[in-house]
Amino acid sequence: MTLAAQQRKLLGLLRSDLDGTADDDPYIQVVAASPDLREARRNILLWRVYVLQRMCPLTFTFLKSSGELGALVEAFVRDRNISPFRESQAPDFLDMLSTQPDLLGAVARFELAILRVREGASGPFVFTWNVDPHAVLYALATQQPVGADIAAGEWQIVVSPQECGLVGIKRLT
Repeated sequence: MTLAAQQRKLLGLLRSDLDGTADDDPYIQVVAASPDLREARRNILLWRVYVLQRMCPLTFTFLKSSGELGALVEAFVRDRNISPFRESQAPDFLDMLSTQPDLLGAVARFELAILRVREGASGPFVFTWNVDPHAVLYALATQQPVGADIAAGEWQIVVSPQECGLVGIKRLT
């Protein structure tokens, strides 16, 4: 086996997308059964959680309160080629979540736009929400679960350096 192939298998073990216990390479079998591998996976997960909690607090709070945090962080570690630089981890995580068609996707798109504008993007980033963003963003900013009784309607959010406080929200209907 080539060194490159062995390194790919080791990466697969770290990402949990390779079992390795029945591999033809004895070294991979030893690593797969190692308690050190479990500790390394745990440390990777904890580091990702720490970075995401600090870099995208609104989305993090939403995921934590909905019980989806662990599964989505594990999917992020397993499925993405994550940069070692924390500044690019949160945008990549938010980009992954922004494809969701529900409120999670809306919160991730909003927070990603905020990050991009803070990094110098001129915007504007314009979104429509079908629930009151004031209530949602307030709940998340104060680390509370988003209530089920949020007013329905249509709101437009604009994230841009030209907006006061980077964000403008207006009700459309």
